[in-house]
Amino acid sequence: MQPRLTEGQPEMTPGSIFPYVMPTPAMLPDDTTGWTLDPSRAALVVLNLQRRFVRVLDQEGAPVPQLLANASRLVSAAHTAGVPVIHSVPAGERGPARYVRQSGPPADRDGDAFAEQVEPRTGDAVLTARKHSAFARTRLGGRLRDLKRDQVVIAGLFARVGVLMTAADAWVQDLEPFVVADAVADASAGSHEFALEWIADTCGAVTSTDDVVTVFDPAVPAAEAV
Repeated sequence: MQPRLTEGQPEMTPGSIFPYVMPTPAMLPDDTTGWTLDPSRAALVVLNLQRRFVRVLDQEGAPVPQLLANASRLVSAAHTAGVPVIHSVPAGERGPARYVRQSGPPADRDGDAFAEQVEPRTGDAVLTARKHSAFARTRLGGRLRDLKRDQVVIAGLFARVGVLMTAADAWVQDLEPFVVADAVADASAGSHEFALEWIADTCGAVTSTDDVVTVFDPAVPAAEAV
């Protein structure tokens, strides 16, 4: 999945002042899982979309507006379809060290708040993870079993850290992870691309917001779902 640059557009590098471009469906790695997303089996897991991390990525040149818009679409579609929504945030100062250092003091209550586009709604679960994976020392695995959900749709931050490790943990626990390529982000296109390629090669399916929303929308006939 190589980002396709238009003429005159600068090459994206870590720390670039120019935002990189979210992957399009044509850029996604091939699916080798053969899995079919099913709203009756799925839960949406939203990782680390707190204001302090969003601000850092905005400074790094990540496509933050698209990230939040797509994550919001996923949350809305999940609620419409009756798909459980579970948010995961790091405990205290935990999280990827680079981003924790840049995100300001842990006492910054505004920074710990969720981005307004994805604020938890009534009935959503919020879990506090002690490691990068949302499964690490949380009730996520047990909650999914209680809900009889064996598919996890993953969105949020950070593609090469929390997203990748949560997808791997899901696969280890015999769950089917679907990572939404244009609803995750990282500090650079390279980190974003690495995560998607690694997940597609080893443990999960990589999909798009449009495809997930189509599946979750009960108004769309099953035959038209992707």
